[in-house]
Amino acid sequence: MNQRIYNYSIHLLARQDYSAFKLRQKLRSKKDNPPHEVEEIIETLKSRGLLKEENYKRLFIRKWMIKGESANKIRQRGSLEKLEFSDDDFKNAGLELGFEDQDSLKKLIDKKLRSKVIPREYEERLKLKNKMIRFLISKGHAYEECKKALQYYFV
Repeated sequence: MNQRIYNYSIHLLARQDYSAFKLRQKLRSKKDNPPHEVEEIIETLKSRGLLKEENYKRLFIRKWMIKGESANKIRQRGSLEKLEFSDDDFKNAGLELGFEDQDSLKKLIDKKLRSKVIPREYEERLKLKNKMIRFLISKGHAYEECKKALQYYFV
């Protein structure tokens, strides 16, 4: 085992959590790190309990839930890092944070509308509502959920 690569990995993990995939990428980005030694280091870190994939997944979900992303969008982001999430992972993260998807929608809408006055004219009102729907959909929420959540604000 290459001690230099191992020490560098410990240094990285001391600063923040990594998934095995992200750490592997980081270690392989260095030109002088042979792939077979990187794999050996990853396995050693896992066996010693220093590379905690579950903690990383939990923090990953929390981070994106706080930003208002839907569960499907978070799953999509996680798949880029070779992470798979169960429904329980989302339920636990939601309990930790104290909110669900609907709460997330409400917070996003409140945040986006806090500095805006909802216009009285029908066309301007419709324009703002459509803009809000596009914003919420970009966060991964379903169209019907968005429309339903906005009914309260655009009566």
